[in-house]
Amino acid sequence: MFRTLKNAFLLSIIAVTASCALLPDTSGPSKAERQEDFAKVKTQLAIEYMKVGEYRQSIAAINEAIKAKSNYDMAWLVRGVIHQNLKLNNEADQSFRRALSISPNSAEIHNNYGWFLCDNMKQYSASISHFDKALADPTYPQPQVATMNKGICKGRAGDVAGAAEDLARAKALAPNFPTPTKEMARLKLMENQPHPARELMNQYQRQMDRLGPDDLLLGWKISKALGDTQSAFEYEAQLRTNFPASDELQEIDRTGSRPAVANPKMHVTPLNQPAKKAKK
Repeated sequence: MFRTLKNAFLLSIIAVTASCALLPDTSGPSKAERQEDFAKVKTQLAIEYMKVGEYRQSIAAINEAIKAKSNYDMAWLVRGVIHQNLKLNNEADQSFRRALSISPNSAEIHNNYGWFLCDNMKQYSASISHFDKALADPTYPQPQVATMNKGICKGRAGDVAGAAEDLARAKALAPNFPTPTKEMARLKLMENQPHPARELMNQYQRQMDRLGPDDLLLGWKISKALGDTQSAFEYEAQLRTNFPASDELQEIDRTGSRPAVANPKMHVTPLNQPAKKAKK
């Protein structure tokens, strides 16, 4: 009797297991979840393409992300940044506004939209209000970036004192964040104080492994203001060698500067920056 009941019990388990195998698997992600995951992957891929200047692939990836999830705020944000970099201002503005319509309190979106309004559109007052909205969020992980952007835009609007305060505050928020120091140097140059500008630029360069085109142009301008033709030549040479198609080099050429011929084997250290020891 016991054996019969035991066998019946085992048979019932087998029967239930078999029937379960025939039911649809509901433990995996839903269609909406799969679409969201796809959109996130494509958005990250668009960012990676954008970092290396592959804008055709970047746009294709972000459009796929939006097609998969049309209300994904980060996809619209990245789309805005892509078009901002391409100087397609109408498309960028539409994308940023779409992102804000989905997440009106997003500090990340407000900071990026503020920078677009400042840098591309020259709408300084409007940009500052967006930086303030970003900074009003106590959970925003990068307040130093929004504070620095606010300072830069105040400087461009002519509020030098306000710009200096914001840049100093950004530096205090993140002492290892080097960019506010460079922007302080730019501000000093705007105030016709090239010697303090050089000191700040030296501080900035010591924190950097490699200088970008904007760094090199600023160093060139400071050197020219000081009458240091050798350092100006070295900055220009690096621009011509490393960034021959850059807007920054075109700006130098528009001034009628004599082209610097860079020796690719020569290592130059502008502004008396101590040379880094080679790794063994």
